Amino acid sequence: MHASTTTAVSEGAFASLFQELHDPAFLVDRVDGSFLAANQAAARLLGYSLDDLATLSPSDLHPHELPRLKAFLREVTTHGRWQDDNLTCRCRDGSFVPAEARATTLHVEGRDCILIQLRDLRGQKLAEVGQSVRKLSHDLRNAMTTAQLLADRLAENDDAQVRKSADVIARSLERAITMCQQTIDAGQIASEAPCRERFLLADVVDEVTATMVMPSGLGTQVVMDDADEDATVLDADFDQIYRILLNLVRNAAEAGAQTVRIYGAREDGRAILTITDDGPGLPDSIRENLNREKPDLSEGSSGLGLMICCELAARHGGAMSVMDSGPKGSRFRVTIPDAADAV
Repeated sequence: MHASTTTAVSEGAFASLFQELHDPAFLVDRVDGSFLAANQAAARLLGYSLDDLATLSPSDLHPHELPRLKAFLREVTTHGRWQDDNLTCRCRDGSFVPAEARATTLHVEGRDCILIQLRDLRGQKLAEVGQSVRKLSHDLRNAMTTAQLLADRLAENDDAQVRKSADVIARSLERAITMCQQTIDAGQIASEAPCRERFLLADVVDEVTATMVMPSGLGTQVVMDDADEDATVLDADFDQIYRILLNLVRNAAEAGAQTVRIYGAREDGRAILTITDDGPGLPDSIRENLNREKPDLSEGSSGLGLMICCELAARHGGAMSVMDSGPKGSRFRVTIPDAADAV
């Protein structure tokens, strides 16, 4: 914004109205396309101060789509008003905000101007993503229901191994169908409270093993060690503990581990699980994130499965941490307090 032009919109009734606009707004010189003014809402949206914005122009906020910006300003100038919901603004931190831009021409203090108002579309975009997720989950649920019916047929097979495999398949499908239903109901995977029951660690490890290890014995081997002769008891949600162990075993397998050892013990009203693998170790960035008090679940696919494990343990009032990780493998510690001792 040029010093000689800012006075024209810094005082008077128009300036007061301009600053009180609920939506972010800019006043642009119609001739040279420079900013004449911006309101506080615009500064908040983009992370700039008004002084910062005084040194910028529309092209600084849209460097990634200059042709579209020029076409937008040209249409406003030609028709007197225009609307475009395809513009995105670059914020001070480098992130981008999708926005609907509405503009109109006007005359302020002897100067031909363009008033541009923005509407933040991030909430709308998230709602659209949520709707798409619900639709996808609905179709996945239907597909898995069909697979579950086929698993039920396999359960009647004469071969005992086939019947055992069919039982594991049926339970896995049931978990998946439940998660799909939660997604349909809430638009996101619900942070459901644990449905606690008492069960042996050996039982859930058997199910993880049946899921991960091929009948031929090929692939990553899961070995159960137990301080109490296969009798470590958990007071927890069976399915959520299964998800924790399955994520750890699957991640180790995908990284190239040959063996995953699961050790269980009880101490002071809680179950303590130690999961050790002989894989290549975790990247430092993932390890640091997991050992935070509140792991960041927004970091995408990089370590997401492990971060979900942290969240599932936290739902029980427990925690998961990385005890050791290096070229010779990783060791995780999962603590699950009994219901009476959970925070």
